[in-house]
Amino acid sequence: MDQFMKLMRDEHRIFTDKDDNEMMQLIMTTHSQNCQMVDVEPLLELIKDILNLFTTTTITTTTNIAVVGNAMESLKRKTSAATFEALVKTIHEISCKISCKCTGEKDNTMSSLIKTLASYSWDAKVLLVLAAFAVTYRGFFLLGVVDVNKSKPLEKLRILIEAMETVIECVVNVCKLPRQKSLDQSVVQTSVYWTFRSVLACGPQIFGFLGLGYEYTLSRIEDEDLSKIWNKLNESHGYLKEQLQSFTRYHEEKIIFEYYQELVQIFSIIPTDNIEILNAVLNTKYGLKPLFQVTSQKMFGVEELEKKNVLLLISADLNIYREEIGILVDLYKNTKQVSQYELVCLPLGKTEQSKRDDFVDMLMKKKMPWYLVHHEHVINLAVFKYIREVWHFNNKPILVVLDPQGRIISHNAFPRIKVWGGIDLSITIKTEVQLWTQATWGLQLLFQTIDRGTNIIQWINEKRFICLYGGEDINWIRNFTRKARAVAKKANIQLEMVYMGARYQTKRVENNFALIQKEKLSDCWPDLASKFWVRLEGMWQSRMETTSSIKNDEIMMGITSMLTFDGSENGWALISRGTKIEVKAKGDVFLNYFERYDFMDVIKYVKEQDTELHCNRLILPLTVGKIPEEMPCPCEKCPRLMEKFVMYRCCND
Repeated sequence: MDQFMKLMRDEHRIFTDKDDNEMMQLIMTTHSQNCQMVDVEPLLELIKDILNLFTTTTITTTTNIAVVGNAMESLKRKTSAATFEALVKTIHEISCKISCKCTGEKDNTMSSLIKTLASYSWDAKVLLVLAAFAVTYRGFFLLGVVDVNKSKPLEKLRILIEAMETVIECVVNVCKLPRQKSLDQSVVQTSVYWTFRSVLACGPQIFGFLGLGYEYTLSRIEDEDLSKIWNKLNESHGYLKEQLQSFTRYHEEKIIFEYYQELVQIFSIIPTDNIEILNAVLNTKYGLKPLFQVTSQKMFGVEELEKKNVLLLISADLNIYREEIGILVDLYKNTKQVSQYELVCLPLGKTEQSKRDDFVDMLMKKKMPWYLVHHEHVINLAVFKYIREVWHFNNKPILVVLDPQGRIISHNAFPRIKVWGGIDLSITIKTEVQLWTQATWGLQLLFQTIDRGTNIIQWINEKRFICLYGGEDINWIRNFTRKARAVAKKANIQLEMVYMGARYQTKRVENNFALIQKEKLSDCWPDLASKFWVRLEGMWQSRMETTSSIKNDEIMMGITSMLTFDGSENGWALISRGTKIEVKAKGDVFLNYFERYDFMDVIKYVKEQDTELHCNRLILPLTVGKIPEEMPCPCEKCPRLMEKFVMYRCCND
């Protein structure tokens, strides 16, 4: 046994770093530019079938014999007779070279192997070597299940073979890619070389085990060499994987860019019907029926929407708010007899099945015959990009309106509906400008489409004093309402007070509604308050699209001041007489004056308050659409521009 071990180690040449560098240079300089191409898939299949006999621990010896025979027959079937004969000849030649060091051959096996395969492509080189390795040592692999835990050399051998299999698959996949300047070809060349080294290093270990069984051990130098090769293979695999991922990203980005340009072209041409637009958005090139109609539970193609008005409800994973759903249900009920609108729900992103089912159930209960895009995969990523960049989608639902000719009437009709109610969605920007020119800043404008079941419009028409107030501090609310009522009563003025909550309905605000009703501090209608803030935000969006100057725009400045009050920590209030807003300010200002003056003087002095009392902040989510570069302070007496900051907010509490 000692003589056998000595013979094995004398014949097992350990490569130095210098040897590796020289052989690496040789494999690159001898590589032919006019490569012989080989059908790599049958070879790869043969290699994996045979090598898996060793790396898989559930195969018997009888099964092994069948696997090897079947692998060779499969290779023969999948190649022509001439090709099979040439492959067998080459594999046999390589087999002789890789086993020569175990039979007393003294030539440099590595250099001979490199020169023999010089005329083959890189993927063919590595596959032919691995095929020869698998065929040469098939007798070892036919042994059946061996307990690698009993032998360190076997364990080393197993992980080395697994690493080789992983690397050659990556080499094959990288070599399939079209030539790109961004791909580093040296990574493939290095991977091929270290696979050669692995094959030559495995031979002595196999013969050692065949000769000595579980008593065979590795010398320190052999152990270090096998570890070095394994590390190099893993390193090569990492680089190859990075190359594949890089190309995949590049290829996907190229496809997205090209399809995006196609979308830009399609939308820039005046369409004659809406089918071309819908086909582009829903990516129906493969003949799929992308639309699921909720009420009929059937699948439809886009031709079902031909020559119809189409509303595209775009959302992030069907995350559609109650206000938007309410708007659409009202719109459908109000317009279905006047004009044929078909609504398509288009979620951007993956939607959980449970959320999708809940959404469908909700539409079924409301008897809404809307369409739902069957699967998010029918929407090309370029469409996502276009919708975000051109239609300014920022995760909050938008409603894109297409007329029967496929023209885009609105990139987002929600603000218009919130401001003007259920008017015909075919109104143009020009019409909206005309509507704004007829509008006057005041309470009438703030409530004209949302005052349902309350008395606010009646109070406005009767020119009563109306106080709207909001905030989250219940102690301030109690002090403010009691003092305001006391001062108004003293002046013999009937003051109608309404709590408007806040733009974001936190738990504190919800509790405030309950306490205000219980303690009878003032009127409060939670549904009205919610619609009020939604309408105010819609007014911002709509007005931003039609105004040329914020600073000189009374309506825009009025909307802005209301939105800044929403950020007041200690509350806010405004007082109007009829529709005319007499005064508005933060809560502490009103409390201060109500303690010192009568009702009419409070209105007078709040109007004249010092500019220094103002410190406004305006929080606008990116979802409101157009954001101005400069924002003047909404205080009439303050000439400064507001500073712009970035705020991240995770919830409404």
